[in-house]
Amino acid sequence: MKKSSFRKLVKETIIAVLTEQQSVITEKFQSKTASKIYSKLKGTDSKFFQAFAKSYDVDWANAPEEAFGKGPDPKLVNFFFVNKNKVNPFEKGSGWEGTIRAGLIGVTRGKEKIHVSRDRYYSNPRKSTYSATGEKSKGRNTGSAMGSNTENLHNYKRFAEVADEVITIDLTKIGTSGGKKADRAAAKAGATALIDAKTTANQNRSRYETAIRDRLANSSPGDQIIKMVDAVTKMYTQSVNKQVAMLKKKKVSSGWNDSSTKISRSYRDIMKEFEYYLRAENQAIKGADRDKASKLKAGDKDTWSEEKYYQKEMIKYARSIQKEYKELAKALKAIDASKDYIDLR
Repeated sequence: MKKSSFRKLVKETIIAVLTEQQSVITEKFQSKTASKIYSKLKGTDSKFFQAFAKSYDVDWANAPEEAFGKGPDPKLVNFFFVNKNKVNPFEKGSGWEGTIRAGLIGVTRGKEKIHVSRDRYYSNPRKSTYSATGEKSKGRNTGSAMGSNTENLHNYKRFAEVADEVITIDLTKIGTSGGKKADRAAAKAGATALIDAKTTANQNRSRYETAIRDRLANSSPGDQIIKMVDAVTKMYTQSVNKQVAMLKKKKVSSGWNDSSTKISRSYRDIMKEFEYYLRAENQAIKGADRDKASKLKAGDKDTWSEEKYYQKEMIKYARSIQKEYKELAKALKAIDASKDYIDLR
């Protein structure tokens, strides 16, 4: 695929996804705050409203704005968000878990953490249903709690301590979904148009993922990813050598966000993602053999494929490496390298 064609495909995907998100949010919620929460959720967490409606019969579509507020409040449903990466005060180490990543860190109903889990797996995500359960009542297969699940950041009190933003929901101010079936039937025509837009967006994303997968498959393996890993490794080695040279001159790093620190942080994150990428690649190869042993047919779309699952995982880690590398390059351009080191005090 030519670069120009690939860029055009990416552009089409981004536009379609943005259009899809705007239309879905507008159609689903009466409340602007509910739409805001939905837009901030990712992955399985984004199924919260669907899962909660199924488990607790909540009519989210007509939830009034006054049902939402700012917290925290132990009597309500609480969404805890961190707006930017910060040091985890509850983790004494300096590794991966030493940082709280921006985004959702946890959801509680009262002081009990909420889990969202898939009831049954289908290769077609539109067929899947989800349920919400509390921490105390969760079953064996309900997965991780909502949020980042950062080490030692695991309860209402700690969520409230580190959160930059807390949005609450008072369920007593929201009606149930019982008796709404007639209204939904009347709105079926409009919903069909929405589904068509969503299907188009999913198809565009599928084209994008296929293009990336083909590029990875034609490399030895993931040539573009390996080039980035090699580049950041070279940058890291040069940075370490410079630090040693500057120490000999009795000069030390000027702070948390200087060049050497940013390179070190990105190197750590990229190498971890690269390890996950290679593990996924190995599992994809093994998965292909297991699929064959299970006599999986290529046209059986609703049957789970281990090989395809790990191929998607490879794409996910490849994207993460690309994003981290590009953000590092951008950050380094904005830094005045002449101020990276100061005299040793």
